[in-house]
Amino acid sequence: MNNISKYLYNKFVPNPKRWYPIISVYYLNYSCDFKCTYCSDGRGVPYYKLTDVKVKLDDAIEIIKHIRKYTDYFVLTGGEPLQYPEISELLLKIGELKFKNFILTTNGFYFDKYYEEISKSVNSLVFSLDSMNKEKAENLWGMPEATFDKIISNINMAHKIKSANTNIILSTVLTPSNIDDAYDVYKFACQNGFEFAACPQLMGVKANQELYGNKSYSQFYNYLIKEKKKGGKIFGSVKYLEYMRELKTFNCKPFTMLVVSPTGEIYYPCLEKGNPARNIKDVGNLHQAKLLGEEKYGQKPLCGNQCHSACALTFALL
Repeated sequence: MNNISKYLYNKFVPNPKRWYPIISVYYLNYSCDFKCTYCSDGRGVPYYKLTDVKVKLDDAIEIIKHIRKYTDYFVLTGGEPLQYPEISELLLKIGELKFKNFILTTNGFYFDKYYEEISKSVNSLVFSLDSMNKEKAENLWGMPEATFDKIISNINMAHKIKSANTNIILSTVLTPSNIDDAYDVYKFACQNGFEFAACPQLMGVKANQELYGNKSYSQFYNYLIKEKKKGGKIFGSVKYLEYMRELKTFNCKPFTMLVVSPTGEIYYPCLEKGNPARNIKDVGNLHQAKLLGEEKYGQKPLCGNQCHSACALTFALL
């Protein structure tokens, strides 16, 4: 099924019986040297505290080849994917698979080590950047002095070497302590022609309670909406930004995505629930994985007001 047909299927079929994802996300690892104060999986556990799984290169390549059968759009994430021991070889192998958009998320610390492989394979490069204040950023990341300078240097390096087909995104997690800092991150993105993305801090699946009714939080999204209407390079539609501003309840569409664990387990119905349906290397097709998931865990739940992440909200608003 082509991407237009997938879009129409997911948009207009209210209770889909089949699984036609538009985008896939592969969690290559859980390890990360950063200890970000806002880091959290769907259960509220920071990824760096999860037991890391050492996946062999051949196994990782096999998993991604299976993923490629189902989507043209692919996110490689973690943890910190650039801490994977054989990331150099893996990036080049992913490049050979010719995804329409290969998106790499990173804290940016190791970018200088792998910039050649990244420049040859990655279409969209997402850097986490939560403040332009050196001390504040390093405190948010739980990292020592000089970390901020290295990351800014690496972002500038990415800007210099990027091709016309590479998009650079600066992604900020909004916590009660750094909302005012996000204005400067956005301005830095504008100065360099980068796209800017902002999401609320999630504690498990719920936004930090201190963001609800937070005037500074709402004002920042009002600012982004005005900038978006003026043509600013900001991730998401105006409607998306309004939902983020209000932390409004939405009806999730988890089967627009395929999320896979380091070892190849398909999460049913989504990452946040974290239920392993079947290993992608063993399942005949995703429709079969969906049926197995339903048999084990039941139908897609109605979750309420939660999961204000970029992927979940974007596809919910199809």
